[in-house]
Amino acid sequence: MPSSKATLSAALAKARTAVQLDQAQYHDGARRYYEEVVDLLDRVIARASKENDLKKLQDIRRTYKARVRELSLILGEA
Repeated sequence: MPSSKATLSAALAKARTAVQLDQAQYHDGARRYYEEVVDLLDRVIARASKENDLKKLQDIRRTYKARVRELSLILGEA
């Protein structure tokens, strides 16, 4: 199992790709990447020990989860 730091780094890399795809209006690809980011953040959150870090991670996860819902609406899949 990768470390939390490695998992978080992977999530950030995928988030950058998701944002780029989103900005280019490749909604389906962006949504897939955002979903992967949410999954990776779930793993990091499950191992987080500091309350402050946990709150930040949950806020970030909530933002990406909301964007997944928005993109699903755009794609007519909600």
